[in-house]
Amino acid sequence: MRLILLAAIVGAGGWGTVRLTNVTYYRDVLPIMQEHCLSCHRPGQIAPISFLSYRQTRPWAEAIEHAVVTSKMPPWMGAMPFEHERGLSLQEIDTIEQWVREGAVAGDPRDAPPPAYEDEGGPRPCRGL
Repeated sequence: MRLILLAAIVGAGGWGTVRLTNVTYYRDVLPIMQEHCLSCHRPGQIAPISFLSYRQTRPWAEAIEHAVVTSKMPPWMGAMPFEHERGLSLQEIDTIEQWVREGAVAGDPRDAPPPAYEDEGGPRPCRGL
């Protein structure tokens, strides 16, 4: 049993690295997109491409991966950390990379978090306030 666990740890990318299996858009990538991308990548905002749905996002999967790996997205020009800095964590970047490597599959729409934005315009009102 220990040998199997060791093989799983080493095969998953080495010591200290835990990789998700079967990364999907709805469960793993959409929460990242909501947190870091959709404030600009939706209709009526500054970005020229909307990522509100899997159908809109999937054709851009490899470009998204390249942009986050090279730190072109999300944009941040600051030399020091900022309270509202929009950079991705290494884990978030790894998740996007793995999603693309595994074919950028949609997964189950029931795994999606609640929508963060309306189809157009500003953010949804906060619930409970």
